[in-house]
Amino acid sequence: MEFIRPRKSTIGLDMTPMIDIVFQLLIFFMLSSSFLNPSLKLTLPKAIQKDRQEPQRIVLSMDRPGNIYLNTLKVSKENLKSELEKRFAGGSKKAVHLRGDAEMPYKLFVEVMDIARQ
Repeated sequence: MEFIRPRKSTIGLDMTPMIDIVFQLLIFFMLSSSFLNPSLKLTLPKAIQKDRQEPQRIVLSMDRPGNIYLNTLKVSKENLKSELEKRFAGGSKKAVHLRGDAEMPYKLFVEVMDIARQ
């Protein structure tokens, strides 16, 4: 006795119609977006450029032996506060940047930072 085997049918979706619709939607949105005009026609004012002053930068550098430099001027720790007060006397905005050698004592760095903060 011979058994009849059922045929195996492959089930699949045909993607061609979906690709066609997506392509048509893409073309529609590309064309419709190019037809949009700005709703208001404005004449915008020109920007007024004002000379911006950069804040003057004060750099405090400390080397390994413990020397303190205010920009390029070597100062002692005792005179540092008076030198900084002279620089800040004008009232303009200034930023103080601290730079320290990797092998310098950390205590000196903290002391200079406290003086600069005052």
